[in-house]
Amino acid sequence: MNQKNHNEEPTIADVLEAVNEASTKTEKRFQGIEGQLDRIGGRLDGVEGRLDKIESTMVTKDFLEDKLADLKGDIIIELRSEDRKLAALVGVLRTRQVITEDDAKQILSMKPFPQLSV
Repeated sequence: MNQKNHNEEPTIADVLEAVNEASTKTEKRFQGIEGQLDRIGGRLDGVEGRLDKIESTMVTKDFLEDKLADLKGDIIIELRSEDRKLAALVGVLRTRQVITEDDAKQILSMKPFPQLSV
């Protein structure tokens, strides 16, 4: 800006020069902010990609509950099979008089599938 006495009015050229300097500084600041926003946007894209991958491979609560219910059913089936084997073994031992009737009742009344009558 031209050096003028404080009593002199600024010319249109002086005002335009001041506005041009201010707009240039503002433009530089905006360019810096745009660069920062571009970097932030890039980082957010990376985070979004990672979240998409996590969501696509993540086990849902419903899926997990279904699988646990299936597993519980499979375990119960296996336990019932073993319980039948135990009952058969107790029957054989009782028939051969290796164990008493009270022993057989006590064994067969145990968990997980207690038999109340033998």
